[in-house]
Amino acid sequence: MAKLSLLDLGFVLFESDTTPLHISGLVLLEPPQQAREEFGSHLVAKLKASGPVQAPFNRVLQWGLTRLPHWQPTDSVEMDYHIRHSHLPEPGDRHQLLELAGRIHSYRLDRSRPLWELWVIDGLQNGQVAILFKLHHALADGVRANELFARSCSPDPQGEGVLFWQGDAQDDATARQARDSLLSSLLDPKLWRRQFHASVGLAKLAGKLALNVADLAPTRLKVPFTAPRTPFNVSPDKARTVALCRLPLRRFSRLAKLTGSTTNDVMLTVCDMALQRYLQLHNWQGEKPLVALMPINLRQDGEISHSCNKISLGLVELGQSDALPLERLHAIRDGTLGIKQEALDLSPDAYFQYSIVVNGLSLAAGRLGLHHYLPPATNMLISNVHGSKQKLYFMGAEVEQIFPLSLLLPGQTLNVTLLSYAGEMHFGLICCRRSLPGFEAIAEHLKEALTELEMETLQTVAQVIQARSA
Repeated sequence: MAKLSLLDLGFVLFESDTTPLHISGLVLLEPPQQAREEFGSHLVAKLKASGPVQAPFNRVLQWGLTRLPHWQPTDSVEMDYHIRHSHLPEPGDRHQLLELAGRIHSYRLDRSRPLWELWVIDGLQNGQVAILFKLHHALADGVRANELFARSCSPDPQGEGVLFWQGDAQDDATARQARDSLLSSLLDPKLWRRQFHASVGLAKLAGKLALNVADLAPTRLKVPFTAPRTPFNVSPDKARTVALCRLPLRRFSRLAKLTGSTTNDVMLTVCDMALQRYLQLHNWQGEKPLVALMPINLRQDGEISHSCNKISLGLVELGQSDALPLERLHAIRDGTLGIKQEALDLSPDAYFQYSIVVNGLSLAAGRLGLHHYLPPATNMLISNVHGSKQKLYFMGAEVEQIFPLSLLLPGQTLNVTLLSYAGEMHFGLICCRRSLPGFEAIAEHLKEALTELEMETLQTVAQVIQARSA
C-alpha cells in the first residue's frame, strides 16, 4: 500500500466528470519506409506484449476506513484494455485526428484500473502513425510525463528505450530514499526554523497585498481573485476541443535577445496577443488585462539548486487588450521579473506556500460552484515544458512532433501548454467545446501574433540603428 501525497490527493478529490484531471500527449510518428504499411498493427502487438507493468502503473485507487484513497498494487494489468488501437476513416486528415484526440481526452480514466492508457492511431493520409497516452495527474505532472516518454524513446533509430510502464528499479530506490530523507528531515531543527521564517514571510506577503488593495503600498504581485471574468471562466462541459500549433524555437530566442526579455516572456506575449484576437473576433472586449497562472522560477541569477520550492505557480498579469506588441511584451517582462523579485525579497518559501493557498482556494471554489459568485483568480493556465533538443525514435519510428494536452481546472475553459522539441515549439491547447466555439482558429492567431511581434521589433531595432548612425 502506498499513500498519496497531499498534492496528488487533491488531483483525485477535485476530479469530476466535467473536469477530468489527467494529462495527455499526442505524438506523431514517421514510420520506417520499409515497415510503413503495417507499422500501427505491429506497434500495438509489440506494446501489448511488453511487460511486466511496474509501479506506479500497476496501482489502483482504494478507499480505506478513513475514506481517503491510497494506492494498491493489482495482481494483473489487462494490456488489451490499456493499449488501444484506432484507425481513422478516409481521408485520415488532421481534422479527424484532432476530433478523435479531443474525444479521447474528454473522458475520465477508469478508477477501477491503473490510471493510464495508450492509443495507437493509424490511417493518417500522410502515412504517419499517432500515439496518444493519458496519465492521471496523480501519477505524473507534465515535466515527469515528458521524462517518461523520452525514456521510452532512443536517439538511435535502431535503439529502444524503456517503456514508461516497465519502470526502473532506480525509480523505486529513489522513492524509498526520498521517504527516508523526509522522515529524517522532520526531526531536523533547521526545517522548523525554515518553516517559521516562511510563516513570517507569508504574513508579510499578506500584509503587502492588503495594503495594495487599499492603494496604500503598491506591489508588483498580482492580487488574487481580481482577474476579469471572460469566456475562459465558465463551467466547462465534458467535450473538449484540441488545437495545435508549432513554430520555430529560434524565432522566440531571437526576439528575446533583441528585446532584453526571456523566451518565456515572448511566448506569453504571443499567447496573449492570440487570445485577445480570439476574444475580439467573438465580440468580447475587456478593460482589464488577462491573468495567467504559470510556473515561476524563483532562483537567483546563476543559482543552481534542485530544491522543489524554488519553482512556484504565480499569477501573471498580461497586457492591455489594445496594447501594441512591444508594449505588451515589456509589460509582461516587467510583470514576471517583478513577481520573481518580490517573492525573493520576501522569501521563496513564503511565496511557495502563498501559491498553494491561493490555488487551493481557487480549486475549491471551482469544485463547489462558487466561481459563479467570486471573481476569477486567473483566466487560464499557461505552462512551458522543456523537451529534448535532439530527434528521438519510438520503436524504430522517428518522433516528428509532440503536443502536450493538459487539463482544465474547475471554473476554467482553457489550458495552454508549450513543449520545446528538436528546435520547435509545440503548442497544445485544450478548451471546452461548448464554451469556446471556433477555437481551432487559434493556431493561425498564434502565427500572426509572432509575425506581428517580429515586424515591430525589427522596425524598432532599425530605427535605433538609424538614430545612432545619424
